[in-house]
Amino acid sequence: MKTKLNLATCLIAGLAFGLSANAQKTVITKNALPANAQTFLKTHFPGQEPVNIIEDKETFSKDYKVQFTNYIEIEFDGKGNWEEVDGNHQAIPSSIIPKKITSYVTTNFANTAITKIDKGTWGYEVNLSNGLELEFNSKGNFIRIDN
Repeated sequence: MKTKLNLATCLIAGLAFGLSANAQKTVITKNALPANAQTFLKTHFPGQEPVNIIEDKETFSKDYKVQFTNYIEIEFDGKGNWEEVDGNHQAIPSSIIPKKITSYVTTNFANTAITKIDKGTWGYEVNLSNGLELEFNSKGNFIRIDN
């Protein structure tokens, strides 16, 4: 019985590894992005052309990573919804950030800029130019400073 259990465990682990090894990263054009991602780029980065767009296909999911010459990176899910905007230590466009979060940061952390925002199912994580990381719920209410 123990041998059968070990064999089943090895088969499942091998199958999982085989499926994850099946991931493919492909360089694509802006026109190949989902419509939501194209609209996001036109709205928040008008006149800027990405230097690199990667489509990452996994067995059960797909996502996209867009990079600009100024090193700003945007990650989209398979439907083209943004998940993260990383300015790589420079300010990201305020039009991306929910108004409630912008207001909180402006009021409580004057003279700082938001350099990264990560949107999760629970809410938002925001990095500031002074090195602090803030967490907000999905409605944009401040939760805590994350260190």
